[in-house]
Amino acid sequence: MKPSPVDWRARLEACGFEGAWDVPPGYAAHVLRSWREPLAAEAALREQLEQQPEDKDALKTLIALLRELGRGDEEHSLRRQLQERRCQDLRVPEHARDTVISYLEAAETGSPPPERSADAYVSALFDLYAPTFDDSLRGFLDYRAPERLLDAVLTALGPRRELDVLDLGCGTGLAGPLLKPLARNLEGIDLSTGMLDKARERGVYDALHAGEITARLAASLARPDLIVAVDVLVYFGALEPLFAQVARRLAPEGLFAFTVEKSTEPGYRLQPSARYAHHLDYVRHCAHVAGLCPVVEREDTLRRQAGQPVIGHVVVLAHAAP
Repeated sequence: MKPSPVDWRARLEACGFEGAWDVPPGYAAHVLRSWREPLAAEAALREQLEQQPEDKDALKTLIALLRELGRGDEEHSLRRQLQERRCQDLRVPEHARDTVISYLEAAETGSPPPERSADAYVSALFDLYAPTFDDSLRGFLDYRAPERLLDAVLTALGPRRELDVLDLGCGTGLAGPLLKPLARNLEGIDLSTGMLDKARERGVYDALHAGEITARLAASLARPDLIVAVDVLVYFGALEPLFAQVARRLAPEGLFAFTVEKSTEPGYRLQPSARYAHHLDYVRHCAHVAGLCPVVEREDTLRRQAGQPVIGHVVVLAHAAP
């Protein structure tokens, strides 16, 4: 970490801050930023990172400060360091790190995103969080997407039951107990083996498969009556490839039910959360191209993030009439 020539303690003292020489540099940086002393704040942040190299909050603050100062090259270098640390924390394989870092940087900076999340990122993320995933979703995020989706599915299904059901991106199987009463056969697919282990413990799936869902659909010969994707399309930007495979495999009277996070911008966008949001018009367009049409569309709160509702669309599609 390159030192700064600015004496941040002297600047604190000059601004009338008592006990400037005893203040921790991390705290001093926040004070100095609030006083519009960016160079002194930078010096304090660099000292904080010299003392505590693993302080990600200080690193994030320094990156933001360099962006404000228009020092893009330094900002980019430090941002890459931050993303490399994140890859290490997630245990992303070495060969996939450049791809994952590019994806995360697109999410953070708003640069043109890839058409979908990096598989290595998704599998590493959910392998890591599998042991605490359910508690986090239900306890902290008030996650209600499976219930919202089931309500829409029941509306579209009417009295039909004894279905062949495929749960795309099934995760720990949170939707499994809700789908089981509809199914004569219930199968799930997920990239994360850690999540599949948790889904297996529920004892409601007849079969579970590890793999990327678009590729698994392309290789499958099954014709499910109901295909669901709960909180899965947030890792897909472009929906056309997946919708095409769903339409190819879906039974003639079948339904495809899913959730997306709402975007007010055309098409899709990659959010700072590293999750995609989709405009409903784009979803309809992709459905039309695939030969599918909406039978249920609802806007609802899917979960909460930082105390704020995350609004999304709950959609059920069927084959369009010839």
